[in-house]
Amino acid sequence: MAVKLFKRAACGFVLGMVVGALMVVAISFASGNGSLILPAKLLKMTGTEAGALLAHMLASGAYGAIPMAGTLLYELDSWGLLKQVVVHYASYTAAFMCFGTACGWIEPNLVDMGIVAGVYAVCHCIIWLIMYNRYRAEVKRLNELLAKTKAP
Repeated sequence: MAVKLFKRAACGFVLGMVVGALMVVAISFASGNGSLILPAKLLKMTGTEAGALLAHMLASGAYGAIPMAGTLLYELDSWGLLKQVVVHYASYTAAFMCFGTACGWIEPNLVDMGIVAGVYAVCHCIIWLIMYNRYRAEVKRLNELLAKTKAP
C-alpha cells in the first residue's frame, strides 16, 4: 500500500507541476503582454520571476500529489463510497485552501474560499456519480456471473 501511495503521489506531483506551468503560460498568453503572469505573493516572497515560477510549480506539484494519492481511499473496502468521496473531497479542498492562500492563488476570505469549495463540490458530485454508476455496473455484472454459476 505504501508503494502504491508513493507512486500515485509522485505521478500527481509531476502532473501538478505540468498543470501549474501550463496555467501560468495560458494566463500569460491570455493577458497579451508577453511576460509571465505569476502570483504577486510568490513574486514578493522569492524576489524573482524564476523563483516565483519554481515556487509555483513546486506548490502545484505538492498540491497535485494530494488528490492523486487520495484516490487510494477508493480502494478501502471497509469504507462506503460516500465516506470515501467525502474524505477525498475534504482532503484536497483543505489542501487547496492551504496552498492557495499561501501562494496567492486565492484570497484568504470566505467568499473566494466558498467559491472554490463550491466548484470543487460540483466536480466531486460528478466524480461521485461516475464512481457510483461504475460500481453499480460492476455489482450487476458480478450478480449476473453469480447467477450463471448457480444455474442448473
